[in-house]
Amino acid sequence: MPVPARRALGSAAAVVGVALAIIGTWMVVKLGPSGEAHFVVTSKAPGAIVVTQDVLNTVDGPVRVSATRRDGGAVRLVVAPSTDARAVLATSAVSTVTNLRFPAGTLELRTSGEAPLSDISKADVWRLAATGKGSAELLVDQGRGPETAVVTSGDATALADVMVTLIFADRAWFFEALAAAMIGAVIAAFALSYLWHGRVVAAKANLLGTTTSEVKT
Repeated sequence: MPVPARRALGSAAAVVGVALAIIGTWMVVKLGPSGEAHFVVTSKAPGAIVVTQDVLNTVDGPVRVSATRRDGGAVRLVVAPSTDARAVLATSAVSTVTNLRFPAGTLELRTSGEAPLSDISKADVWRLAATGKGSAELLVDQGRGPETAVVTSGDATALADVMVTLIFADRAWFFEALAAAMIGAVIAAFALSYLWHGRVVAAKANLLGTTTSEVKT
C-alpha cells in the first residue's frame, strides 16, 4: 500500500478511535454505574398526560414513571392495558408522550381531544396506581405490555404545568459504554502511534537523503 494511503487510513482510524472514546466516556458519565437514562418533559396544556406503549414499553426492563405538579396539588398515576386506557380516555383532552430524545434526555408531546376529562378513578381497568400530593411515582414492569400510563389529578379536574419523568435502567448499558470508550482509546492510541512512527521514519529518510547528497557534492 502506498505511503499516502497508509497515512490516510491511519488518520481515519485515529479519528474513529477518538470519536468512539469521547462518545463512550460521555455515555459512561451520562448513564452512571446503574445505567440509568432519564427523560423529562413538562406539559402546559390542560387535561391528562398519557405515556403510550411505544414509549412505556420501549425497552425490556422496568421503567420508573413519575409526575410532579408545580402547584403541589393531587396527582394520580395509573397504568392499564392500552386498549382499556384508550377506552377510558375516549375523546378527552390529553397530552401524549410520543417520542424519546436521546441523548438530549427529553420527551415530545402531542395534544389531542377537546372533551372534558372523566373521573378515571371510577374505572376498574388500572393494573397499577399511585396517588400523592404534588407528585406520584410507579415502577412499571414489562411483563404485561402493551400498556399505557395516565397522569391525572385523581378526579375530573384538568391538569396543567406537570413535569413527567421516565427513567429506564440497565446496568449493561454502562458496561457497553465503558467498553466502547476503552476500545476507542486503544484504536486511537495505535493509530496515533502508527502515524507518529511513520513521520519519524520519513524524517530519518529525509535526513539520510540530505546527508548522502552533501557527501556526493
